Amino acid sequence: MQLTIGEHTIDCTDRTAVMAILNVDTDSPIAESVVSADAALDRARLLRNDGAEIIDVGAHSTRSGGALVPPHEEIERVCPVVETLAREGFVVSVDTWTGSVAQAAAEAGAHIINDVTAGKDPQLVHVAAERHLPLIIMHMRGQPTRHREVDQHYVEVGPEVRVFLIERAEALGAAGVADLWLDPGFQFGKSADDNLRLLGDLPNLVALGRPVVVSASRKGFLSELLGEGYGQQAPSLLPATLAFNTLAAAAGAHIVRVHDVAEIAAALRVVDAIRARRRHDAGL
Repeated sequence: MQLTIGEHTIDCTDRTAVMAILNVDTDSPIAESVVSADAALDRARLLRNDGAEIIDVGAHSTRSGGALVPPHEEIERVCPVVETLAREGFVVSVDTWTGSVAQAAAEAGAHIINDVTAGKDPQLVHVAAERHLPLIIMHMRGQPTRHREVDQHYVEVGPEVRVFLIERAEALGAAGVADLWLDPGFQFGKSADDNLRLLGDLPNLVALGRPVVVSASRKGFLSELLGEGYGQQAPSLLPATLAFNTLAAAAGAHIVRVHDVAEIAAALRVVDAIRARRRHDAGL
């Protein structure tokens, strides 16, 4: 699969691309991912050298119980960074669910909108449609910072997530958004076991033929799977993140969104080589 993003192309044929998380917020549970606007360009260069092909800039934490950021403040944090990175030739995604922020970021040069609410804000949808920007839509129950407070019972989590994303993609397509990427929303309103089931169903999501984004970097459910309780500070979250993203890539995910770019990129090179060899051996 070839991803065309403005003047950029990312080849995801038999390989998984890395989207790097660049936080300009003040409320992220992963402190080392947070940078000031002044330091953002240097961090982005480092992330690109480590293997990132997309830089995802965000100023609003989605952690459970996270503080709400007014749109004007989100714009003040995000847009100068987006403008600088776009001018320097980076492929830039803006991580927001607010239409006014999406509008300002698009004007600053953002190439992609990453929306955890799957297009709830009509203004955000309009921006993606009018400017022909890829829109990443994610499955989530509840609100971005309140997702652990909602009912987490699913009959079949994989099919339910797929139906939601298919319906949202159809609705957003009818609203004029031509390029929709799918994020199953690991952790958001889901138990640790749900996340395992969702990972097992990932090939079915990939089979829909749209770009699939996996965002499971250092998330609390990984700590639960390690038997360490829910949290995002355990030292073992890096190897857990490596394991989860390696499995996601082997299942066909086109993009993984991560904090630890160098480590993930190295692991993915092995997975990519295995996938390419299997395809070659199959005569495809």
